[in-house]
Amino acid sequence: MKRQLFQENLRKEILIYSAIFIAVIILILSFILSAFNGISINMQLDNTEQVVQDFISKNIKQYEEQLTQNSKRLYLDYLNETVSESNIYSNYYTFNSQQDLKSELLILDESMNLKFSSNSRWNKDGIFLNFLSIITPKIDEETEVVQRLYVDKDREHYLLLMTTIGNPLSPEGYSVQVINGKEVISNLNQLQNQYIISDKFDNVFASSSNLFISGNLEKVEGTVFKNRFNYHDDLYYSERSSLTPNLSLTVYQRSIMYPSFLKISGSIVALLSFLLIAFALSFSKRISLRNAKSVELLTKEMEVLKGNPNHRLSIQTNDEFELVSKRINIMLEELSNAHQNNISLLQENLLAERKKLEAQFNPHFLYNTLEVIRASIIFDREIANQLILRLTKILRYSINEENTEVTFETDLTYLIEYLEISKIRFQDFSYILDINEETLKLPVPKLFLLPLIENSLKYGFQNRPDLQITIISKKIEDNYYQFQVMDNGSALEERKSQEINDSLQNNLPMGNHHGLLNSKKRLQLMYPKAKFELKIREEYTVVEIEIGGA
Repeated sequence: MKRQLFQENLRKEILIYSAIFIAVIILILSFILSAFNGISINMQLDNTEQVVQDFISKNIKQYEEQLTQNSKRLYLDYLNETVSESNIYSNYYTFNSQQDLKSELLILDESMNLKFSSNSRWNKDGIFLNFLSIITPKIDEETEVVQRLYVDKDREHYLLLMTTIGNPLSPEGYSVQVINGKEVISNLNQLQNQYIISDKFDNVFASSSNLFISGNLEKVEGTVFKNRFNYHDDLYYSERSSLTPNLSLTVYQRSIMYPSFLKISGSIVALLSFLLIAFALSFSKRISLRNAKSVELLTKEMEVLKGNPNHRLSIQTNDEFELVSKRINIMLEELSNAHQNNISLLQENLLAERKKLEAQFNPHFLYNTLEVIRASIIFDREIANQLILRLTKILRYSINEENTEVTFETDLTYLIEYLEISKIRFQDFSYILDINEETLKLPVPKLFLLPLIENSLKYGFQNRPDLQITIISKKIEDNYYQFQVMDNGSALEERKSQEINDSLQNNLPMGNHHGLLNSKKRLQLMYPKAKFELKIREEYTVVEIEIGGA
């Protein structure tokens, strides 16, 4: 059953990879064709766009400069009758003959009466003159020269360039250059790609064809503004750019990848896919039959190894699987030896680290306690005797090597002995215990809170004689507990607190606060993820410890 399953899986895998290979080939071919098509079309579109940009921008710029220059003096003199009409004609024809894009000139007074026209047809076109009167208020609001499109009754499209004559704030008249869209078409009739020149309201000025222009108002369809789109089962590419503040250029081209070409390419790929799949079926069957037996033997040996780590593989198939089994046996031997060495080394390191920390801890604790007894002997021998008895209990507990790990309940008993010693020494000293029962059975290092209590006594009494220490233990979530040692001996400065926390976080030497680091290291040997943090709460200094449950 396993052998048949392996054969079937192997055949499926070969077929899947074959299908992936075929799909990759199809994707690569499609990408190459699409990229070639896109790049070639984009190059053509870019070339067409550049030609139209250069032509339109150059001519319109020249017309606007001429219009603005003449409106400041020549046309103003004409309206003031200091220049004759022949001078206007001479200037107009001289300039117009030099331009590739021809235009017509109109001059109107401030009441929009036509004073000069290079083409008499505009004299009788009331609709056109009314359209001009609508444009004039926009000149000061928009720009020095207003650009607008106009469509006459014969459906011919014109670009109007209009500016004020004289002072723009109180014009004495208006001058207009009228450019027929047919002029643009005749100058750009050699372009390979199609184009549409329109304004920001999608009104058409000039276009190489009527494709994508619809409606009675002959506006540009929104479809053509997309970079890639389908239209009547054909794929088109387009680019849109700005010619002037009011005119936009759209160039477009039909894709060279026609449906017939795609059908032929698809047929070839389908035939190639069929041949590859047939080969994969035959090849996968032969490979799966040859390897099924060796895989079955290897599987059985691995099952035995799972139940017996000391077992070694025994496969004699005279193929690659036999070589693999030998290499696995060598690896198993190396892993076994390395595992034993690591266990021994870890045990030795833990023992050495623990003894080192205990060696640092015991003398420090003993010194501080003897100082308390020395001071007590002077005043009251009975009190000194009580202190010695309490000290004896603590010392026996701390140096007893039989039980290096105890419960918090046991450890708390001896912490209370020390607190009572301190209470005898300092008359106004007091302590509060807020202990959660769920923390009492936690395994902890001996006297792991004692250095924190000593620090509170040492620095707290420097600020107030009625020092109070509070010890809190609680369960904060499943198998996670918190211990706090706090005192009211004035909070540390924020800067000093941050320095101590940084040192604790990075296990750096802490000067006079080495007891905190000692406690942290001892606790982390038992709880590697234990956290120490010094916090400030109003006048309280709090050392907070969080550990995972045993």
